[in-house]
Amino acid sequence: MENKTLKYIPGYYPYRIDEDGKVFASHPITGFPVLVKENKGMVSVRQEYRKKKVKVSELYRRAFNKLLPE
Repeated sequence: MENKTLKYIPGYYPYRIDEDGKVFASHPITGFPVLVKENKGMVSVRQEYRKKKVKVSELYRRAFNKLLPE
């Protein structure tokens, strides 16, 4: 993994996103960022002990306060 800036997503604490729109979660044992699988522009995130699907574009907008580039 090359050095990319990962930014925390407000409201989705353990999840981080990079400038390319890839979502990462912390590995439970090592703590290193691990890529979260994306399916049709959606990712599964755990929030308040429940799993839910969220659009990657929404997470990007929350983190960077701008639209996801095409």
